[in-house]
This record gives sequence, C-alpha cells and structure tokens, in this order.
Amino acid sequence: MTTGPVSDITQTSAICGGNITSDGGAAITSRGICWSTSQNPTTADSIGTNGTGLGSYSISLAGLSANTTYYARAFVKANSSTGYANEISFKTRR
Repeated sequence: MTTGPVSDITQTSAICGGNITSDGGAAITSRGICWSTSQNPTTADSIGTNGTGLGSYSISLAGLSANTTYYARAFVKANSSTGYANEISFKTRR
C-alpha cells in the first residue's frame, strides 16, 4: 500500500492518491486517505473514502487552510482493523 502523489494543490484543497496492491487475504471494507496538520494522521482525523478492494484511487481533500503544511496517508480497513501506508506532506498555497 502506498500514499501519493498529491496534486492540484490550492489554498483550500488538494487531490491525494493511494494504491492498494495486496489485501493480505482479508476483504477490504474501506479504503481512503486521512490527513491532519499533525504527523501520523489516523482515521480519527479528517478522512475521505473511495470504495473497497485493490487498486489505485484518489481523494479530494477539502476545507484546508491556506499556507499550511498537511500530512496525509492512505489507509485500509479490513477485519475490524486499520492499516496505514507511508506518510507524505504537502503545503497549501498562500
């Protein structure tokens, strides 16, 4: 599972992608991106979801603040547990 890249960054929004390449033998019930102004965001922070299963996807991150650094990472939920991919950071426009 990987996070990124981030594209179309504006003052208040961005697009972030994820790619799920293996399900580890468990059915993926949810996948998406979580983001925060603090490192190591989790699903307790802001999230966007995009379907289930394997493959690549993108999420629109909205409601961001201008000129602010954000941290984001892909996540999957399967069998009542959550897994996270690598964290990336980006800064919104001024």
